[in-house]
Amino acid sequence: MAKKVKSTVWQAGVDAFAARRKKVEALRAAVRSAREGTARPGARLVASNDGMDEQVRHAALAATLPLRQELEALKDEVAGLRRQVAELSKRDG
Repeated sequence: MAKKVKSTVWQAGVDAFAARRKKVEALRAAVRSAREGTARPGARLVASNDGMDEQVRHAALAATLPLRQELEALKDEVAGLRRQVAELSKRDG
């Protein structure tokens, strides 16, 4: 029983991590696409000092920062669940 709970917890964490990673990869692809589209001479319709590149950089950074925090929170949660499973196993064993 404890192994099944542990496996389910890990699977939920992995699924959440994979979903977040997909979102980050999609954002990075959009950033790359935008940069490639604006990298050609004459393709830009706005001045180069408009701050758009900085905004895109900040958006990409903001999208990846929660990933580290979420991963740490997930690790803490898994560690707590491991302790609970170990305690329950000792009681049943």
